[in-house]
Amino acid sequence: MKVQKLVVAFALVILILSIGLPLSYSARKVRVIVTVDKRSFERASISRLGGTVIKEYEIIPAVLVELPEHAVKELKKLPGVVRVERDGVVRALGVSIRGRPQPPQVTPWGIERIGAPKVWHIADGFADLDGDGDGDSEIEVAILDTGVDYDHPDLYANVKWGICVVLNKVSTRPRAWEDHNGHGTHVAGIVAALYNDIGVVGAAHGVELYAIKVLSDSGFGYWSDVIEGIEWALKGPDGVLDSNGDGVIVGDSKDDAAEVISMSFGASSAPEAVHDAVKVAYSYGVVLVAAAGNEGAEAPCYPAAYEEVIAVGAIDENDEVPSWSNRNPELTAPGVDILSTYRAASYEVLSGTSMACPHVSATVALVQAARLAHGESPLPPADLRALLHDTADDIGSDKLYGYGVVRADEAVEAAVP
Repeated sequence: MKVQKLVVAFALVILILSIGLPLSYSARKVRVIVTVDKRSFERASISRLGGTVIKEYEIIPAVLVELPEHAVKELKKLPGVVRVERDGVVRALGVSIRGRPQPPQVTPWGIERIGAPKVWHIADGFADLDGDGDGDSEIEVAILDTGVDYDHPDLYANVKWGICVVLNKVSTRPRAWEDHNGHGTHVAGIVAALYNDIGVVGAAHGVELYAIKVLSDSGFGYWSDVIEGIEWALKGPDGVLDSNGDGVIVGDSKDDAAEVISMSFGASSAPEAVHDAVKVAYSYGVVLVAAAGNEGAEAPCYPAAYEEVIAVGAIDENDEVPSWSNRNPELTAPGVDILSTYRAASYEVLSGTSMACPHVSATVALVQAARLAHGESPLPPADLRALLHDTADDIGSDKLYGYGVVRADEAVEAAVP
């Protein structure tokens, strides 16, 4: 019997080699993002190549496909295939953890530095456009990250909705988008930690948060999940993009879209399909903010490198730019030794452009909330960015600071009549 098995196995090897395929051929599969022309693309053609369509995106004409590596060349030749790009890995951009016990409420130095407390009497991030007293705000910040500690005592009231899209396994169950890493919860606290008696207070402590988990508990994720995360930020809890079809989703009480997308992650390169998704969000009036990166490179990483995204570098308490903060950002913000909320209802000190990014995201939320509260329309992204440029503290070279250190107080005061 053993001899027969050996003969069969040997014959199989000879057969595989005879048609020129490696022994690992059948097991090796890759994931690619395929941009398509929907008029001529047929999903069935993927199956004929031994592949599977894992996800069809709504906001861009693209599908995520898993197929044998050898079939990628044939995939590029199919009718309706415009572009084929390998899926890639992104990572959270927060470093240098140092633990802290839960203190009585303090205002972290970064929140003070951007002047947020000076305008909380004007706006704290909450804006009820309906005026119906239902307690729902029209301003939401989508935190695309490792999730959020949904029952953190300093965050729970502001976390209005969450979803996990890691590895395209979509779930809105709180335990699915729970943060077991801590990075996403830290970012969320900088934006919207509650004004209460404990811990810290966020720069826009009245804003609503969407926790969109695109990174795993290890702090890594895939670009394909980032695209889906942006898509869900535009749709919100009801899962519908522009529900009344008026082309307006920012500040629209009929839509659940986030007004701000905050992305404290990055990589040195990205598929062009990610840029396609970013451009769609921008066209809808959503402001996108991202960490510039922690490599000390001469330019921001992706997605911060995109023209449509505000790239945020870091400063310390002395207004110095650390050596690791990537150069040529659009703006800078506090990013060194930042105390904020953390997983398991705790608090931690982290450093990184990941921490600088949410200071700007919160500033955007404050500006838009202030405008809605004063009967004004939200600013389009280009106008809002110009406002942030004009009101930033210009304290050094553009290479280090961009337009300068973001100032929430100056921006809010300049944005309302």
